[in-house]
Amino acid sequence: MTNNNCILILTALEVERDAVIRNLNGVKLEKHPEVATDYFRGFFSSQSGNINVIVGRTDQTNIQAALETERALQYYKPSHAFYVGVAGGLKDVKVGDIVIGSEVIGYERGKAEERLFKPRPQFGASSYDLEQAANSFAISGSWKTISKSLVDANFAPEISIISGTIASGEKVDASYKSELHKYIQLNASHALAIEMEGLGFLTVCRTRPSVKSLLLRGISDLVNDKGEMDGKGSQIYASKNVSTFLFGLIKELDIFDVKQETSKTKQLFEIVSKLYPRGIEDRKIWERAGGDLSLVTLNTQGKGQWFEAIKLIEQGGGGTDITIKYLIKAMLEDFTGNEDLNEILKSYA
Repeated sequence: MTNNNCILILTALEVERDAVIRNLNGVKLEKHPEVATDYFRGFFSSQSGNINVIVGRTDQTNIQAALETERALQYYKPSHAFYVGVAGGLKDVKVGDIVIGSEVIGYERGKAEERLFKPRPQFGASSYDLEQAANSFAISGSWKTISKSLVDANFAPEISIISGTIASGEKVDASYKSELHKYIQLNASHALAIEMEGLGFLTVCRTRPSVKSLLLRGISDLVNDKGEMDGKGSQIYASKNVSTFLFGLIKELDIFDVKQETSKTKQLFEIVSKLYPRGIEDRKIWERAGGDLSLVTLNTQGKGQWFEAIKLIEQGGGGTDITIKYLIKAMLEDFTGNEDLNEILKSYA
């Protein structure tokens, strides 16, 4: 069960955590009862009332992010989980901008052959409704007013927000000439930013589809100028921008009623998008459930495929054998005992 009056915010660095905590009232330090992990609990006022906010720091790397995300989700059982912090910009962004991570691509996994490395990328996805809410807030009058007060003349005259893919791995990309940068350009050319924790966070969140999750990054450098920008205080600037954006978004959300307002179709979409972020071909789930791949448009990203696929099933299409029930039962073969899947299956009984 989730706690509808509790949200979790995780960061990797202290500068990011400090920027988050500055938005809270009544902040107190508390420790995990078993492993003594530090968390900060505070309150934030939104249209939902006073919200309990738990802030934790995972440290760097996807492995650390995954471990700490699992621990915090298990202990606090929040209704929402956010990962915020800085990232290096790869394309279409400038220092101070904010990237809404609609999805994350883990670029490091693959198979090393004699003269060739064949990538086997991993994927994770933010909650669709939170991503959409963030995009709406990004063009709102409220954010336009707030963002003007954040602009620092040392960086750029305005703060832009863009939604898209974030690359995630265990290495720091600090040069356009590095082999890492060339590899990312070749295998993740659509990525807007690069960081080291988002994949671990979203991989754990996918096992709890009922928890709304969102990855947000503030651009602190453009890879080639990392040292120079860090010296100018770009991490502090980017951390302030992204945390301010996050709390502006939270203020607009109805945290308490998120469960009651979600239809079973939206719940199913949320679950399948997280469990199978690559789309209907992920683990051959569509075919295993009795679906026909030739009847679904496959030229979109994972979420786009699932949106069309679920709509198709509800209209009686997708294949002669596939139904919502068969799809859920096939997913339970991969995720035995998943509470969210079992709960949504009951609603289709």
